[in-house]
Amino acid sequence: MLMSLALIFLQQPARVVTGRAPETRPIYRELKPGEQRIEALLRRIDCPGGRPVTFNLQVNGKPVRYTAPTLTSVDYIAHNPNFRGPVSCGGKTPPDRVYLTWKNVGGVDRVIAIEFLPPK
Repeated sequence: MLMSLALIFLQQPARVVTGRAPETRPIYRELKPGEQRIEALLRRIDCPGGRPVTFNLQVNGKPVRYTAPTLTSVDYIAHNPNFRGPVSCGGKTPPDRVYLTWKNVGGVDRVIAIEFLPPK
């Protein structure tokens, strides 16, 4: 209980500026020790039976791949109001703009979370 009250007091108060439209800002997932994040376009998710899931991305115009043990082992967070889940295997047309969080586990880069970003 005391911890909950302490968190309330530590949060920044909402700022209201007269004459301006309200603004919504997403709160992105906090990185944990050893995690790294990239911004990318998610083009495809491959889900071969009995093998790790592969996330096919485009980063700065170049293809990049990351894996996870299963589709359900990844945290999916939607910051895009147009996002309609659930996340499934297959191609993404148009591709989704995402933050992909990964961590090196036993020498393998493993996907931890994918955050679907709001439109620019």
